[in-house]
Amino acid sequence: MAEIECIAIAGVDRNLANVTYGNEEKIITFDASKAVQVAENTRSAIRSFKRNNARIRKNIAGKYGLRRKNRVNQLLHNVSKAIVQRAKEQKAAIVFEDITFIRRLYQRWNYQGRDHRGKMNSWPFHELKRQVEYKAAWAGVKVITLTKGQTRGTSQLCPRCGKRLQGAEHHDFVHRRQLWCQECNKWMDRDVVAAMNIAKKGADAFQRSKGLADEAMVQKPSSKEPAILKVDASKLSFCQQLSKVDRVAHQPET
Repeated sequence: MAEIECIAIAGVDRNLANVTYGNEEKIITFDASKAVQVAENTRSAIRSFKRNNARIRKNIAGKYGLRRKNRVNQLLHNVSKAIVQRAKEQKAAIVFEDITFIRRLYQRWNYQGRDHRGKMNSWPFHELKRQVEYKAAWAGVKVITLTKGQTRGTSQLCPRCGKRLQGAEHHDFVHRRQLWCQECNKWMDRDVVAAMNIAKKGADAFQRSKGLADEAMVQKPSSKEPAILKVDASKLSFCQQLSKVDRVAHQPET
């Protein structure tokens, strides 16, 4: 299909338990914690098999591993379909950051617990990107992948003023997934911050690659908060849930 002419840019921030998509106007956070639960249940089931027979253990691991893969891929199908559908409606290019080498942080020699390493190494961040790229190609939606250098600071800088953000204190459980901007005097969800910054970096890269100064592509700072919708990625009724994004506004807690 012919590529749609982009008039907007939307960033995708991939995390272990959620995927955040959007820009300064609208944000959708997909709860993907079900995938983490499926992976943990699979590891637990395989580990609980005590019979000392290598062939049977291998068969059991293969059986449960395939079941996990199918269930997780179905969830990722839901998320990728919704992202591409939304991007097509908005005529937006989808922007990813390159996190190919992130698994190096979770190798055995990094002195992290076995369970934590297993959890992080089962994170299907590449599969989500593959599914989005495949569906986007069919829908005519442009996908941009930024380098590690291009996305430096996306989780540390305020998407509004550009100042460095501060994390919450260890004892502050209320704001543990949020970042504080002294300049704007507000708390911001760290995943929303990342998605907004990825979108801004993507807009810059797109304009440079085209040699354009298209006003429609410029991610201008706005005093308004983006409308934020939280969606359960394990549900299939995306049409009903995504329709809420135009009328549900979420103000971050301060």
